[in-house]
Amino acid sequence: MDCYVGATTGALKGAILKENTFQNLNEIKSLDPKSDEITSMIWNDEQQTEILIARVNRDLQLLGIEENELVSILTVTGGTGPIKGLHKADEKIVTCVESGELQIWNDKSEILSEWKTGPGVAVMRGSTEKPEIVTGGMKNLLKTWNLETGQQTWSAKNVPPDMLGLEIPIMITDARFIPGQNTILEATKLHEMRLYDPRAQRRPVKKIPFMENPIMCTSLTYKTNQILAANSIGEMGLFDLRSKVHPMCKFKGQAGSIRSITAHPTLPLAASVGIDRFLRVHDLQSRKLIHKIYCKTRLNRVLLRDNLSILNDKKPASKKEINEDETEYGNMTKDGYRSENEDDEDDDDVIEEDDVWGVMEPVKRAKKSSDDDVEEIQITSETIAVPSKNSQKLKRKNVLEADEIKEEEGDSDEAEVKKTTKKVLKKKKRV
Repeated sequence: MDCYVGATTGALKGAILKENTFQNLNEIKSLDPKSDEITSMIWNDEQQTEILIARVNRDLQLLGIEENELVSILTVTGGTGPIKGLHKADEKIVTCVESGELQIWNDKSEILSEWKTGPGVAVMRGSTEKPEIVTGGMKNLLKTWNLETGQQTWSAKNVPPDMLGLEIPIMITDARFIPGQNTILEATKLHEMRLYDPRAQRRPVKKIPFMENPIMCTSLTYKTNQILAANSIGEMGLFDLRSKVHPMCKFKGQAGSIRSITAHPTLPLAASVGIDRFLRVHDLQSRKLIHKIYCKTRLNRVLLRDNLSILNDKKPASKKEINEDETEYGNMTKDGYRSENEDDEDDDDVIEEDDVWGVMEPVKRAKKSSDDDVEEIQITSETIAVPSKNSQKLKRKNVLEADEIKEEEGDSDEAEVKKTTKKVLKKKKRV
C-alpha cells in the first residue's frame, strides 16, 4: 500500500497508486459513523509499519501493516470531546482532546502525566527536533509545551484590532513546527496563515492570506521553505515562506472541503483527501494531477508512505502532456513519469528527421514554360498548371477597364434623361 486513508464512516482504506485501486482494511458493515469516525492518524514508528488511529469515541487503535490487524490499545479518559491530536515520542503516546486535557501514555497504556491546555482545542502537533508540542483552537491562542516538564514554554499574542477597533477572533484550524527554522505556522478560519518566531516576539512575523475561505489544513513539503495549504472550497496552494505572500501556484481538480494533506519528505509529491471522496496525488514540480482514486466515502485523514510502488520503474520519462484534471500516470522515476501504455504506441505516424528530408527530395524547382500565361510545376511524377502572375495582372486590368466603360455609359444615359425632362418641363410652363 502507498496511501492509508481514514473516512468519516470509520472505514480505513489502503490505496495502491500504481494500480489506481484501494482496499478496505476493516469491516464496513460493523461500523457506526457516530462513534467510529477517524479523527487523527499518525505513524507509530520510523519504519512505517504501524499506524495509530484515533476515533470519535476516543478509542485509540493500532494497525499492523504487515499483519493487517487492527487492535485497540487504550481509551482516553478525562475531559470531553474527540481526540484532536496524536504524537509519538520515545515509546510514549501523547493525546489531547477538544476540552484541552493532554495526557502522556506509556507502552502499558498507563498515564504518566497530564495537564490542561485550554478549552476549544482544534489541533495538537508535536515537534520532530525537540520534546515540544503546539496547541491551539477556537478562542485558544497558540501555545507550546515541554513534554518532559509539562510547562508552557511560549504563548502567542493576538493580532492588533482591525480599523474599527474590534478584536480579531481566535479561530485556529491547524498548526505545525517548521523544521530547521525554529518557527511555527498557524492556519485560521479567517483565510490567513501566520508565521511565528518564538525567539523574536509573540505576535506573527508574517501573515499570508489565501483566497477568502477558511483554511482547513496545511502540510510541509520536501523543501523546508515551501508549504501546502487547502481551504473549505477545494482550493490548494503552494507557498514559499521566504517570498511574497501570494501562492506560487494553485492546484485544480478538488471539489468541496479538503480535510488533510500529506507531502512526501524527499520527492515532489503530495496526497490530499476531502469530502468529495477522492484521493488525489499531485506533482509539485509540474503542478499536475498524476493519480485520482475514488474511495466511495467522505475522507478525513491521509498518510503517504516513503516507499511508493510508483518509484520502482527506472524507464525514461514520457514526453506526453498530461491533462490537469483526469489523466493518471503509471510508473514514476526520479526524472519523471512514464505512461503505462507508452510501449504500445504506434511509431508509424511519427516521421524522423531523416525521413522528412527524404519526403522533400522529389520536389523540384518550378520550371517556366515558353507561354507566359502558364507555369508548370513538377511535383514527383505529376505536373500541375498554375496561372502566372502576368496573366493574372492582365485579367485584372481588363476587368477594371470594363467597369469604367460601363460607368461612362451609365453617366451618358443619365445626362440624356435629364435633358429630356428639362425640355418637357419648359413646354408645360409655356402652355
